[in-house]
Amino acid sequence: MLRSTFLCSLLLVSLLMTACVTSMGISQADVSGTPTTYATVAKAPNPLLMGHWRRMNPEGIEKPWMFQYWLVKNGDKYAVFYNYDSRKKNAFKGWASFNIDGDSMTSGVDGATFFVKDGQVFMQVAGRNTPYPMEKID
Repeated sequence: MLRSTFLCSLLLVSLLMTACVTSMGISQADVSGTPTTYATVAKAPNPLLMGHWRRMNPEGIEKPWMFQYWLVKNGDKYAVFYNYDSRKKNAFKGWASFNIDGDSMTSGVDGATFFVKDGQVFMQVAGRNTPYPMEKID
C-alpha cells in the first residue's frame, strides 16, 4: 500500500512538472504541421543548431528572460519556432523569420543571434556582447 501511494505521488509530481515546462516553452504540438514562416538561408545550418534549444539561466540574474527555439527542416526549407518572454511586457511565440548562415542564425523578431562555437550552441541578445550557453531539449 505504501509503495503504491509513493509511486502514484511520484507519477503525479512528474506529470505536473512536465505540464509546467510545456506550458512555459515550446512543445512538440507547436512544431507539428506545416510552418507558416520559413527562414532565409544563405548557407545550410550547422547540424548542431537543429532541434529544440533553450538558453540556460545566466548566473546572478533573478528572473531572466526565457529564450527557446526549435529549428526544423521541412522538405528543402528550414523553419524556426521561436519563443521568448521578458516576463514583463515583451513576449513572442510562433513561427518566426530567421536568417541562417551556416554556424549562425539571427532572429528577425528581436535580433537575437544563435551560433555554434567550439562545438557548443550559444545565443547573444541584440546589442549585448555577452554570449549565453544554450542547452538541448530532447
